[in-house]
Amino acid sequence: MVFGLLGTVVVARHLPAEVFGTFILLQVVAEFLARISGFGLDLSISKFITSSEDECERRSIINTVLYFRFFVIFVVSIVALLASPLLTLMFGSSLLLGFIAFLPILFSLQSLNQLLNGTLQGFFLFKTIGTVQLLSSSLNFLFILILVLVLDQGVPGLVYARASSMAIACIFAYIRAPFEKQLEFHAAILKRVLLFGLPLQINDILTFVFLRIDTLMIGALLGPAEIAYYEIARKIPESLTGFYEAFRAVYFPFASRLFALGERIRVSQMLNNSIRLISFASIFGALIALVFGNDILRLLFSEKYLPSVPIFVLLMVGMNLSVTEYTFGYSLVAIGESDKPLIVNVVRTTVSLLGNVFFIPLFGVVGAAIANVASNLMTSPLDIFFLRRKQIPASIMNYLKPILVFAVLGVFFILVMPYILVSKIVIIALFSTSCILLSVITVDDLIVVTKEARSVFSKLVRKANSLN
Repeated sequence: MVFGLLGTVVVARHLPAEVFGTFILLQVVAEFLARISGFGLDLSISKFITSSEDECERRSIINTVLYFRFFVIFVVSIVALLASPLLTLMFGSSLLLGFIAFLPILFSLQSLNQLLNGTLQGFFLFKTIGTVQLLSSSLNFLFILILVLVLDQGVPGLVYARASSMAIACIFAYIRAPFEKQLEFHAAILKRVLLFGLPLQINDILTFVFLRIDTLMIGALLGPAEIAYYEIARKIPESLTGFYEAFRAVYFPFASRLFALGERIRVSQMLNNSIRLISFASIFGALIALVFGNDILRLLFSEKYLPSVPIFVLLMVGMNLSVTEYTFGYSLVAIGESDKPLIVNVVRTTVSLLGNVFFIPLFGVVGAAIANVASNLMTSPLDIFFLRRKQIPASIMNYLKPILVFAVLGVFFILVMPYILVSKIVIIALFSTSCILLSVITVDDLIVVTKEARSVFSKLVRKANSLN
């Protein structure tokens, strides 16, 4: 996540906005292809691995799904190349035309990476997942420095950096996955996994449409340069979402396991505590963006991207709403309700599409961020309704209280605009105090944080002493 942000800093300062936006567009199309051809297998494979104790069955599931994925990658890559004239017609970018040949490479590695990540989740290998992600992001940053900053390769350099780092990470993940690698394929197993994954596949497509339709519409209506401004605003919330992905990788298999054991109360407790802390942390980030947004973007990406500040703030609010909804949605899948996130996503995607069509022509790039927030507002109440029907009492107030505190302080900041540093710090302090008084942050939370901080500090001191 840190390396991803640093890589964007280097690219944003070194390349023209239009060139950077063209690469983003290429990457988004590759991600779209991975989503529409995933068949819900990335999440299904994790669910099936955690639900089985038979090593032979696990091996058969993984090998069958893996070889099916290779076949799908081959077919989709050919179709993507044949359909390349359609892309240039849609986005009208002469820059894009020269780089369409890179599309199958990015798509193939993206698709394979997602499946291997789901496999590792099924085995609860969270440290390995972290290592894979660190390897991919650090190598990508290193290759960007060499190919883009030193050799000045532009978009090809960005593609080579991304592809090389993902390829190495995929090889490492495949080697570390603890199953017997052999050539086998079982049609009955594939049918069972595909039937479970079908709602997840549709949900995956809708999730992509919600997450990335704004980028595609900005590219079609405004151009690649505007994509760059939107991507800069998106980069920090997207990087922070990486922390959520680390949490989700742990949360989902544990919730699945607890529900399989009949522990509904523990599933509910884990869900509500997670929602409370996730909502507090993410909306606190939105408050930081509101108060210090100008300083953050100027420091990281230079003054030419200051028009991205309002987009940055809105997308941070959207991130708060989306990670909350994701947690509800993954909880529904964990308890076997894989069709319910699909219903929720239909609502969210419909609002997102209509919002982008309406707001982008009116407000430009900011309109896409407004549509993001509007569509995210519609989803969590539906998730809570479905969870409660399955006797999982999800609490709406756990995530609503910190958002209301943010809204009050945000309105005050916008009206008064206290540019003095002391005033900004007071707003941050008021938010934290209000959340403690409203029990968003509890005494038990503070005790745990203090204990963990002491533990980390003690380890650092012991390490420093050992070096001396």
